[in-house]
Amino acid sequence: MKEIMFPGSIERALGIAEASEWFDWMRIEMPKGGVGLPDEETAVLFTAHSLRLRDRVRDVYRHLPVCLEDRLIRSAIIYQCWSRHAKLRAKAKWPFALGTAPLESVNATRFVRAVGDAWGYYLVEAHDGFRYLITLPSGLRNETTPATEILCNHLASALGLSAPKVAVVIVEAALLRHVRDVRPGRHHRTPLRAPELCAGFRHVRPISADASEETELSPTPRSKRDLIGALVLDTWILNTSPRRWSKAFNEAKGRVEPIFGGSSDCLSGGDWGSFIDSTHSSLPAPQPIAAEVRTWALLEPWLYRIDHLDLNSIWELTFQMPPLWYGGSRPHITRVLQKLESRKWEMRRAMHYLIQVGYLPAMKISSSRSVTAPSTPAEIVSESA
Repeated sequence: MKEIMFPGSIERALGIAEASEWFDWMRIEMPKGGVGLPDEETAVLFTAHSLRLRDRVRDVYRHLPVCLEDRLIRSAIIYQCWSRHAKLRAKAKWPFALGTAPLESVNATRFVRAVGDAWGYYLVEAHDGFRYLITLPSGLRNETTPATEILCNHLASALGLSAPKVAVVIVEAALLRHVRDVRPGRHHRTPLRAPELCAGFRHVRPISADASEETELSPTPRSKRDLIGALVLDTWILNTSPRRWSKAFNEAKGRVEPIFGGSSDCLSGGDWGSFIDSTHSSLPAPQPIAAEVRTWALLEPWLYRIDHLDLNSIWELTFQMPPLWYGGSRPHITRVLQKLESRKWEMRRAMHYLIQVGYLPAMKISSSRSVTAPSTPAEIVSESA
């Protein structure tokens, strides 16, 4: 039986595919040059405008080399991003209000102590007067832990959850040279003479007297909302261990809030290959707050935030991180970010699956509820074409 094709359907499909490729190029290449990315819908629009410009030039110069076509498209995209950013900055209250904040760096000045039972985690004091919990990179090609912790911490903050501030902590080898770390965990190496670039999380002193009992703290009605948000986040990023949290005073909001930490077991426990192969039926670790979720209305605000979360900021953050944090493999971490994007569109389906298998024991799935997802970038292009 012959396949029926509508007029122009092949050209339309090729146009959508080409627009998607240039959208991916913006995500991967532009942060390397320090060019800030617009939101997703604007990025797709800029891509479509650049491709139309290329088509017009083709009509005039019918033998334009492909290399010049590509350079024209790149130039048009970059110019539109620059022009938009310049106009927004002109309206800002102060010159750098809309600039992309770099991943800050601080110098460790004093070693305090080892932290936890696994190798590579320390508490140090930095020159800015704050203490940081640092993760020492293993130096191996399969390293994923520092990048996993930074990325998942950033996602928690982007969703409105309280998470420690992150920084690149520069640790001179002399601070760790006399520390005999025989704890089990990731394969480790002897600290080098050159400074170590560590993933650092500003240490927030918990209100609870015993920080080792973080997972046993009783949530208040106010904090239950954030704990449910953390549960939805952990489903998205596949956290394979119970979420650790502590109560601390949030100076910006002027109240006590749960501070979420312990992101090393996210992204399938740091096994990025398993995370890339995950589906909507992949299960995160059980969380105590799951028994408190009784209605879909408690999940919907967090699912809405994930639907509308702009991941361009995490792409920019990724290429600010030292390559040592992810084993130096940019293609590998790029596939992780693309998987985060694809899982974003399947979150409602994933939550329905959790209800079906009893992960949320107080809820029952409704057969009449339809699982829908917002338009993907490729669909936005097709609608605007």
